[in-house]
Amino acid sequence: MTAQQEEKITELIRKYNDILLISMRLAVAEDFLNLLILNRDDQEFALKDLLDNKEELTNHIMKQFLKLNSSPILEELRSQEFVLPDLRVNVNKDKKQKEK
Repeated sequence: MTAQQEEKITELIRKYNDILLISMRLAVAEDFLNLLILNRDDQEFALKDLLDNKEELTNHIMKQFLKLNSSPILEELRSQEFVLPDLRVNVNKDKKQKEK
């Protein structure tokens, strides 16, 4: 991938970030509920009342999912050579701007 392509993708991700976050949140919650049904993890259906408040349920699922996965994701990003230099540049720019 060229630097120009990477820059364009980054720009588009920023543009659509809010939509992508909602999509990810809904996809994780839906997949989780499908796994519960498929694997019969809730045969007594103790969670059925939670389906009445999907927003609260989705938020809790996503919160727990991110708790479990944020460290591995950050570790993976740290191991990618191209990420750290970009982050250092942005952090240094922010520090310089605050000092002015």
